Amino acid sequence: MEGSQSKSGVALCVEGGGMRIAYTGAIVCALQEAGFTFACACGISAGASVTANFVAEMPWRTRAMFVDGVESEESEHYGGWLGLAKGNGYFDADYLYEGCIEDGSYPFDFERFQENPANWATQAFEADTGRTAIWQKSELGDALSMASHVRASSTMPMLMKPIAIDGHVMYDGGLGHGAGIPITIAEELGYERFVVVRSQVRGYRKQPIPPLMRDLYFRWAGRYPLVAKALIDRPAAYNETLDHLDELEREGRALVICPDAMPIKNTTLDYAELDAAWKAGSAQGAREATRVGDFLEA
Repeated sequence: MEGSQSKSGVALCVEGGGMRIAYTGAIVCALQEAGFTFACACGISAGASVTANFVAEMPWRTRAMFVDGVESEESEHYGGWLGLAKGNGYFDADYLYEGCIEDGSYPFDFERFQENPANWATQAFEADTGRTAIWQKSELGDALSMASHVRASSTMPMLMKPIAIDGHVMYDGGLGHGAGIPITIAEELGYERFVVVRSQVRGYRKQPIPPLMRDLYFRWAGRYPLVAKALIDRPAAYNETLDHLDELEREGRALVICPDAMPIKNTTLDYAELDAAWKAGSAQGAREATRVGDFLEA
């Protein structure tokens, strides 16, 4: 990660959540369509995809990948449990990140991404060291590099095939600092005011991992026990980050947008459900515009 420095402006922070982005990504796209810009866009896991598309000014790409794709010619790459059983992952990461850019199905305007004055950042979890790796857009060389780093941040344990970056096998950034809520990235980069789009309803808190699942995590993780430990520790870390976010909200330094409802799961692949979630998120995003505008002008 490049050296952090104090910066003015507001950071947009988008939580991940797999296919739940069909709802919250629509909120982000509605804000972009309303003309809002931010000094930085930080995202973790699926939120990294949404924020990269935001900085590249490609809102259509978020809808294409998280809604329309499940009924397109590329639908086979949303493999579901059958894809997982075949060894391709619940989501075919080889295709849905680098591959779809290479074949032109979901092109990415890297030039526009780099020319946008807004910064972009994401993070992933190093399986061997347990460290949180943070990357900014200036560290990326091209569209495929962007896709690889987004993929690293999005690799859900047990559901997707990981990749190595800088010699480290990477897993979902939600296992790292902040437990999936990228407010911690923005703070580390020096930002002090935040618009945060969450993927769970207000009041949601994670429950502790039951003992049986803890054993399963360690058996699955094998030579990467730090991944299992991060999975087990994540609920407490997530709830701690939410407590911090609540404090920032009380201080007037954070505007938090939680979905009115979350009708889908992180693994939902039904087009009708995803489309309905997108429409609901778009409507909420339009309603949030006044509140966001007032916060940015404050």
